[in-house]
Amino acid sequence: MKEKHSAELERFKSVLDIYGSRRQAWPTADKDLMSRLLETSDVAKSMLRQEEKFDSLLKAEDVSVTAPSALLSRVLVDAEETNTGSLAKILWPFGSFWQPASGLLVAGFVGAFLGLASPNLISGDDDLSLDEPSFGVSLFDLESDNASL
Repeated sequence: MKEKHSAELERFKSVLDIYGSRRQAWPTADKDLMSRLLETSDVAKSMLRQEEKFDSLLKAEDVSVTAPSALLSRVLVDAEETNTGSLAKILWPFGSFWQPASGLLVAGFVGAFLGLASPNLISGDDDLSLDEPSFGVSLFDLESDNASL
């Protein structure tokens, strides 16, 4: 019974934390539980009073802040200065283009070299000949050396 009551109080607290003390804002699925706990539990009543005090403090501190008009004009000017330039700079704002392009080319060359240097491991026939050159120890060599283990 205590576990159920404790779980209900945890749910009560989480609803208060999320929706505040206004009962209209509480989810309809939890309103019955919330009302029942408020009628029977002093802890729930205390939690609600604390949340009402917190909500009143938040309402007292609710001051609308307006930004000065000069700030808006500075932001717009900075935005225009940032977006000036050629179409290439707008599409690629990360600086020079040669570094990522050269990295892509090197990765392509390494991939092509490894593809040509590795043996054809995806063959369906049973002959033990390799169709492509291999530069070093291949998977086939490792399998045949470790077959006796």
